Amino acid sequence: MATQSIENIVTFSKDNVDAIVQSGTVAVKGLEELAKTYASLANHSIEQTTSAVKALTSVKSPTEFQTVYSSLVKSSLESLVAESRKLQELTTTIVNSSVAPLNERVQALSSLFKAA
Repeated sequence: MATQSIENIVTFSKDNVDAIVQSGTVAVKGLEELAKTYASLANHSIEQTTSAVKALTSVKSPTEFQTVYSSLVKSSLESLVAESRKLQELTTTIVNSSVAPLNERVQALSSLFKAA
């Protein structure tokens, strides 16, 4: 009986370590994806800034400048909101995915206590 209890403890501990490793692996992959997303966002921002400078330097009158400027501000704000949502959703997904294996182990421990 004691041998079986020790084996159960060893198996449970091994499963815990496996969950920690899996959680870390998922977190690292998620952070890599997040870094790629930020790099892509930075490149897109540089392209938008270059385009905006070209558009603003090609205007012929103050009225046209104001029209172009207003359009650029509007599109920049819309882009900011959209990209912020995208980053927030990605971050939430990464956190939830990386914590899932640990939550499973907590539930397993809770089941053991309920069974005892």
